[in-house]
Amino acid sequence: MFKNLLKFIVMAPLLMATTCEDDLEENTIVYNVYKTQVTPEYSFSMNDTIWISGKISSKVYDEAVNDSIFLENPHTDEFSIHKFIEPTEASNCKDAVDAFELIINKGQLSFMPSCENGKLKAFPELENNNDYYSYRIGLKPNTNGDYVISWPNSMLQNFNRNEFIIDNYPIENHPNQIGFNSCGTVSWRYLNESDKEYYFTVE
Repeated sequence: MFKNLLKFIVMAPLLMATTCEDDLEENTIVYNVYKTQVTPEYSFSMNDTIWISGKISSKVYDEAVNDSIFLENPHTDEFSIHKFIEPTEASNCKDAVDAFELIINKGQLSFMPSCENGKLKAFPELENNNDYYSYRIGLKPNTNGDYVISWPNSMLQNFNRNEFIIDNYPIENHPNQIGFNSCGTVSWRYLNESDKEYYFTVE
């Protein structure tokens, strides 16, 4: 037992040093954000497929070496899908992944445990030229209605995001906001402070 304790005492500083070095390296990396785009239409039929594509550079800037380096393990791109509902006191849309058939054209997709019917996580693939990681996911609707796709961090490239759709769903107690009901948990986002939502209709 004493030998094991002594071994731990000797190894502990080395383990701590390795952890600190990893943390220091992580802190010197400047990460990029995904650039995303959705099929540029405001109205779709049940026979259409709405394509979501995302791209991120395979290079990140390392302040420790003052240069760009190749990113071996890119982070995922997270987004949510909600359907607009008759506004309640707190929300005007609810989780709606089940309103679509998911089609994976490039990359991989997983459901986020916090709300599997609302939040998705896309895993990109390295492109052939090694310059970018990208993914492409299709949504084939099975239910009519008005919808919104929302990203917490990505840069949505669509110039026209069809914001007029949300005008039909005002929340009395939360003016000029979207109230996302994600599996019973509600969060809000001010419309005039966000350009990370894409709105569309399925007819």
